[in-house]
Amino acid sequence: MRDLLTTLAPALAEGRRAAIATVVTVYRSAPRGPGAAMALLDDGRIVGSVTGGCVEPDALEHARQVLDGGTARLADYGIADEDAFAVGMPCGGRIEIVIEPAEPAVIGRIADAVRDDRPVAYVTVLSGPGFGTRRAVAPGDDPSDPLVAAALDVLARGATAVAEVGEDRVLINSLAPRPAMYVFGAIDHAAAVAEIGRFLGYRVTVCDARDAFLTSERFPAADEMVVDWPHRFLARAPVDGRTAICVLTHDAKFDVPALIAALATNAGYIGAMGSRRTTERREGLLRAEGVSDAQLARIHAPIGLAIGSATPREVAVSVAAEIVRTFRVGPAGPA
Repeated sequence: MRDLLTTLAPALAEGRRAAIATVVTVYRSAPRGPGAAMALLDDGRIVGSVTGGCVEPDALEHARQVLDGGTARLADYGIADEDAFAVGMPCGGRIEIVIEPAEPAVIGRIADAVRDDRPVAYVTVLSGPGFGTRRAVAPGDDPSDPLVAAALDVLARGATAVAEVGEDRVLINSLAPRPAMYVFGAIDHAAAVAEIGRFLGYRVTVCDARDAFLTSERFPAADEMVVDWPHRFLARAPVDGRTAICVLTHDAKFDVPALIAALATNAGYIGAMGSRRTTERREGLLRAEGVSDAQLARIHAPIGLAIGSATPREVAVSVAAEIVRTFRVGPAGPA
């Protein structure tokens, strides 16, 4: 849903109509997971994807019928279909998709929340007495409403899930605020990491104690630039399990306090730039400050996967790949 909003919200605000197709459930192998969405506008524009091509043509036909005045409907695609290779899942999986008309007020509220980095859930009733009902639910909505309560519970977990609410079967698609990426060190590598971090969906902050290096020309992808010592910034910055911290100064007077501060948080990823020799020297300084081996094991150093990176952008690719691997399969996952 998030990927649709930059096109969908302004189009609806201008009076255009649209139909949205959203993946509800996935069984076995499928190209995209629950919550993946695609929209067809009444001017023919298509945004988003539900499978990467497997069932798009048939889902778009359902969307056209909805745009022509049809009602919301569920479509089921799987290898068991006689026409699996035409509109099914030749990869062997099965997915369920809901196709529904877009409601401008609902999409508008979701777009506003996403723009402001506020949590919001998009709720669709899939079956039961409330079939076809669509709502946007956010913290502060009345929790005495069972549908709101269920949506807030799923939203608190940042999940996308199908729930039973009374007699209704409901899809709750959470749009959590962007996770934070903190990049320390205003160097060329930091600009490249900020750019790829923004591409991955992070809210990127670049921090350095030297204000002359922090300019919008050097860091056009940064959402925020902060002039401060990294450890002082981390003492007040919001950090959670989705946060990625990239320490790129490879200067001990910055790195050691920054890494000690980072290790005091529950950040899901902590990486530090430097050669093998720099990393070993820094580890010695960290141990002298009381950092344990278990804590050192949380630091990805030298930062990034070993793919032979040379340029700042190649290094950024290796850092991004390591961050994705860490969050998707764990720090000890396959290289």
